[in-house]
Amino acid sequence: MTVANYLTCACLWLTASLVAAQPLIPPTTIDWLLDCPLPTVERLDPEVLQRTQCGIVNVPRNYAAPRQGSLRLYLTRVGARDPLNREGVVFAQAGDAAASNQSGTFVIHLTSLWGAYANPAYRTLVNRYDVIELSPRDLSNDNGIEQAAQDMEYVRTQLGDAQLLYLGNDNAARLGSRYAALFPERVARMVLVNAQQAEEAAPPVEQLRLKEPAKQAASSCINRWVADFLVFGKQPPPTTRCLDSGNGEAATRLRPVAIENDTWR
Repeated sequence: MTVANYLTCACLWLTASLVAAQPLIPPTTIDWLLDCPLPTVERLDPEVLQRTQCGIVNVPRNYAAPRQGSLRLYLTRVGARDPLNREGVVFAQAGDAAASNQSGTFVIHLTSLWGAYANPAYRTLVNRYDVIELSPRDLSNDNGIEQAAQDMEYVRTQLGDAQLLYLGNDNAARLGSRYAALFPERVARMVLVNAQQAEEAAPPVEQLRLKEPAKQAASSCINRWVADFLVFGKQPPPTTRCLDSGNGEAATRLRPVAIENDTWR
């Protein structure tokens, strides 16, 4: 074997070694915890808890002025039941619920509710999508919305998903609209519930606006259409009682509500 052949073999071996040394999962700035600091007083679905991870991520206090320091945000992820066939991620935010719930259990309750439904759309969400809840900033002002939208984009890049699905209500609906305006190419579809402002997302973004009817029992209307739109892009008929024309009526919190009509379970 000539010297040139030896050099060629050595280069090939070195290249192969470098490739093999690269991690299978690229490192991120999310610090995933061994255990989730969840409240023991709440009754949480054990099956969902087995798929739940909690993490901490440091983000700029002000993305326009990074020297102002950083904030530590908490992240809750309920993993897809079928991770080998995972299709993407859903960011779910419960509006002003952060004021009374800092523990990140909203997505745990939400995913548990979704798992009780037997229709194809909810099965797809539970089986093939991770569901993410990110502790938000103060969403009652424009600056908080702006920074929280940047937080979402930062976490999306760390998770490695090209696009996301989004579900949010009240102030979190404003957050979704702002995120879509800033990063329209990163949104597959979004459902905005009880949106208070008529801030429109960029034209390429598919979005469904819903409002919670006056009767609490009628909230099943919202649950009826969330998954169908997020997964399949299916729009409700124009006469649907929970369809929001965009005029922004008084909002209440998005909450998991059991569906009373068994005909579509």
